[in-house]
Amino acid sequence: MIARLAMTNAWTYRRADREDIVELASWRGAGSLGLKPHFHDENQIVLVLSGSRAFRIGGATVTVPAGHAALIPAGMLHAPMTMSDEETACLNAYVPAGRVCSSVRIIRFGQRWRNVDEISPGHVSEIADDILSCAPSHPAGCTDKTKLGITLTESVAPIGAIAAGFGRSREGFSRMVSRELGIPPHTFRRLARLNLARQLLRAGEPIAAAAADAGFSDQSHLTRLFRRTFGTTPGVYWRG
Repeated sequence: MIARLAMTNAWTYRRADREDIVELASWRGAGSLGLKPHFHDENQIVLVLSGSRAFRIGGATVTVPAGHAALIPAGMLHAPMTMSDEETACLNAYVPAGRVCSSVRIIRFGQRWRNVDEISPGHVSEIADDILSCAPSHPAGCTDKTKLGITLTESVAPIGAIAAGFGRSREGFSRMVSRELGIPPHTFRRLARLNLARQLLRAGEPIAAAAADAGFSDQSHLTRLFRRTFGTTPGVYWRG
């Protein structure tokens, strides 16, 4: 079972020690936390036990009420929205992106649990399988969108040089990336570096080393951006 989590105004992350679940994150408290737009390298399964969660995705608001679970596909830009003071209990599960999904999907699981500590990793896997089985998908080919994301993530070249490789001016390339990925090139790169730092911390790398390896100027720079984006500090995340 997932250990009982104390009341907190930040997300609490923990490992599931399973191949089919990368990690778990729990929130329990008044309302829910608004965060900066970001994406994950994994599929995110959002299980809402009480209260509700809302996300800004593609210019629309997606609300997940109590008793429902939502799939946010890997790579999808989303911004958790600040909710009311209503008591909210939520569990996020990050599962490997083995299947490429094309859109958000919401299913109902009912009032099976009252507290997040009642949900086992097996329950999480069951719901993940249910929601992924009915989620629309598409082949994991190298589309223009994925090519852009891979290039911006893996290349260390300046944006202008990458733009030239795509046959675009810097300004034209920025417009193309904003249209395809929803954010400018430098913002996408920063989020990709945050996801890399998250991966390094999850593997046990010290915070200062993870900050340097992910391309941040120092530990404080990583800490500031990490908290605004993921709702917790690198130290709390690392200890999870």
